[in-house]
Amino acid sequence: MERYKTEWIPVKVLSVVWVNAQRPYDEKWAKQIADNFDPDKFDPIVVTQPNGQGIYHIVEGQHRRHALEMFAAKTNNGIGENELAPCRVIDEVDPARAAEIWLGINSGRKATKPVTNFLVAVTAKRDDEVAIKKIVTKVGYKISTTRAPGSISAVSALKMIYSVHSPRTLEYTLQALRNLWGEDPTAVSSALLRGFAIFLHEFSGDIDIKRLHQQVGKRFTPFKLRDAALARRTSTLESIAEAISELLIREYNKGLKDPSKKLHHKKT
Repeated sequence: MERYKTEWIPVKVLSVVWVNAQRPYDEKWAKQIADNFDPDKFDPIVVTQPNGQGIYHIVEGQHRRHALEMFAAKTNNGIGENELAPCRVIDEVDPARAAEIWLGINSGRKATKPVTNFLVAVTAKRDDEVAIKKIVTKVGYKISTTRAPGSISAVSALKMIYSVHSPRTLEYTLQALRNLWGEDPTAVSSALLRGFAIFLHEFSGDIDIKRLHQQVGKRFTPFKLRDAALARRTSTLESIAEAISELLIREYNKGLKDPSKKLHHKKT
């Protein structure tokens, strides 16, 4: 059992000190809680020990904290930030442990975005997520909830490639997509990541990367390749990822006169 005690603490000294150990703040969600506030249903906010400035890091409950402040300001003549909140104070001062506790608390609650869980798991120093993030960063991408250039949010695909194929295949996949389409965030969608991973896991030692770029990158955008795969699926039993892999084989082989250089599935 985690060691803790319950205290009544002013909301003004409750804050998310380690932002990477928490989900992003959503003001609309906090306001919704405040608009439907019921003190009898208020769960204690989970916090760590205060830091050198007397601020308690919120492990879980940042939206309840802001909702309580909103509710108090509206109903108690502006008490607001001086309102006291019931808090479960955990005897921890480590951001990695705070992140791990957040993951545990939220495992059975309303689903959070996979990318949020992933980034918190990195802060918690979980081996797979830390290793995956290192590969992503090495290739020049970043993991983010946004669709900005150079960003990846398809973390479930990253984790699948890393665990089912290999860390090496993940790196090859990311490098191939970056070589083909630069920082275009649509190039690192779940379907394309999975499809390229299938292709590269089987053929990485047999392909000429320059030819792959010429045959695929100059003919297809990420959207066009995905759409071609969706069209192929209508007449096959393939998944979208398998269809992408098969299209890559077809495009790579197109125009090759030497049969020995063509890609063929290895017999099992």
